[in-house]
Amino acid sequence: MDFLLGPWNTLLVHPLITMLVLVYGWFRDFGIAIVAVTVAIRLLLYPLFVAQIRSQRVMQEIGPAMNEIRAKYGKDRQKVTEEQMKLYKERGYNPASGCLPLLIQMPILFAMYSAMIQFGCGLGATNPSCPGIQGLTRDQFDSIRYIFIPNPVGDIGLDLTANWLPWITGGLGQPDPWFILPILAGATQLISSVMAMPSGQKQSADPQARMMQSMAYYFPLITVVIAWGLPAGLSLYWVATTLFQIAQQYVVTGWGQLAKWLPFLRAIPTPADKTLASLQQAAVVEANADMKATGARPAAAEAAAPGDGPGAQRRGTGPRDKQRKGDRRKRRG
Repeated sequence: MDFLLGPWNTLLVHPLITMLVLVYGWFRDFGIAIVAVTVAIRLLLYPLFVAQIRSQRVMQEIGPAMNEIRAKYGKDRQKVTEEQMKLYKERGYNPASGCLPLLIQMPILFAMYSAMIQFGCGLGATNPSCPGIQGLTRDQFDSIRYIFIPNPVGDIGLDLTANWLPWITGGLGQPDPWFILPILAGATQLISSVMAMPSGQKQSADPQARMMQSMAYYFPLITVVIAWGLPAGLSLYWVATTLFQIAQQYVVTGWGQLAKWLPFLRAIPTPADKTLASLQQAAVVEANADMKATGARPAAAEAAAPGDGPGAQRRGTGPRDKQRKGDRRKRRG
């Protein structure tokens, strides 16, 4: 494994540790150093994360149109998929476009974990629990670890505590004793996931779509479970990077379904509100035009009558049944 650990440490872990030590030298607070390095990483990868947020924006735009497609074709999954692909193509949306930032962020997350573990071993300490550093003086250890910064922490050493996180007494290289940061990591992840959901999205009957919607709720729970026993600094990094993403989502995509959870947010405008409504309407028009072109009547007429839920849509499946229901609804209007 040494042939893998060498490049891994050289390319990711040691530069990350160097950045943390450098920023720590400015603020003398390890928590601030983690947050500052997190912001620097997000800014460095800003173009990739913008592509991810824009992908979420397109999903917000086509959400109402997707509802109409599902309402029209019901259990005909093949037809629903065909119309969705048409809509994706017209809007220039690639479902896989949002995966690249996550794939890039995972190595950074693992590198941060390695950095926290190495910080937890101490700088230049003789620690039997940290293989590879026994018998080294602090100066020898630092000269190997921090080749870019001479005497990185001076004579006082590096304090892994954060003055503004007083409940973490053992330092950010150890697990959070009160589990506050892991819970915050899961909570911020949940907020970001809900904001990514289109505001008008309805529960889909498609098992695959429902599974994807469910993952938005399961992943935050998984985050809490994983972070429970990991260094608190890693949880702090996750909270900071997710808060940065939430700020981007607020600007580009708005509140999403978070406003459904917290109705008072509807009274708080977002920069995305001005254009999102018109783009959603345009997507609905395009979807209805596509369905007309394939010989299907737009679902807007069926959905216009109040009190008609998904159960009413399923009762009459034949063409005459649908025509009669459409006539009744037109008379009601």
